[in-house]
Amino acid sequence: MDGLSDINGIKYGFTTRLGGVSTGIYKSLNMGFYLGDDRENVLENYNRVGSAMDIDITRMSCPNQVHKSEVLVVTEEDAGDGITRELTHSEIDAQITNVKNLPLIVYTADCVPILFADPVSRVIGTSHAGWRGSVAGIAAKTVNKMKEVYGCLPENIIAIIGPSIGPDNYEVDETVIKEIYNSTFIDSSSDNIVTQNIGNKDQEVFIRSGSYVNNVRSIPKDYEGMLLTHPGALYSIYRTVSVKQRYMLNLWNLNELILVNAGLKVSNIYQTKLCTMKNHEMFFSHRYTNGKRGLNAGIISL
Repeated sequence: MDGLSDINGIKYGFTTRLGGVSTGIYKSLNMGFYLGDDRENVLENYNRVGSAMDIDITRMSCPNQVHKSEVLVVTEEDAGDGITRELTHSEIDAQITNVKNLPLIVYTADCVPILFADPVSRVIGTSHAGWRGSVAGIAAKTVNKMKEVYGCLPENIIAIIGPSIGPDNYEVDETVIKEIYNSTFIDSSSDNIVTQNIGNKDQEVFIRSGSYVNNVRSIPKDYEGMLLTHPGALYSIYRTVSVKQRYMLNLWNLNELILVNAGLKVSNIYQTKLCTMKNHEMFFSHRYTNGKRGLNAGIISL
């Protein structure tokens, strides 16, 4: 993540699967309480992460993620929820707060963890974005809730797209692609779709953002000139694999596109570009292990 280090004293980070005490399929820094791992081992893993990040894990708010798009406004009353007591909120895939020393956590094992920080308003957030949450606009809904509740300006919000399954390993079927085109958080009108042949009858498909950007990450070489006449940036969203009748989906770019459409500056969006499936020895990967695994975490705290 070139160019990103300190965010006005806000603490943040992503865990790997290394450095913990869990064993077996949870080896070793499993952050998931409800997968069958020994709870004392998981608590020790939390203590190690808390010590490394200098945060109080007993005040953490732990969500019950269900691949939907509900955003929880976390208050002082939620401190310790899911870690020092049973969960009190269900079906939560995003959290925001302005409470100091109340860490937020997001769990993943291939899905995209997104951390949010507004260093001006001193507001933080997390989102859990699998393909369902992504097309449901979980990232945009988190931004909108930060605006609505705390008066955050999107141009001040920083978003970090954490370790998750990458575009070379995330194979999906046509059902997922159709959901992308049906998403109200993406303008998939014909004027915003650009395709580029990449050989063997396959294509790379780009979708244009709906707002002006001046720092573009993904532009096909043949279409650089189009930016002179159109304000949006082109994002590579998926590649076709015609021999399998499948698609390779880029969740990183899909969520960045949605964030740009929500008003974030491209220069304030960071992709770690670490693939959990490719780097399965470093991160837990649901696909690589067929679901027999622990959980990685993204954590942020004021």
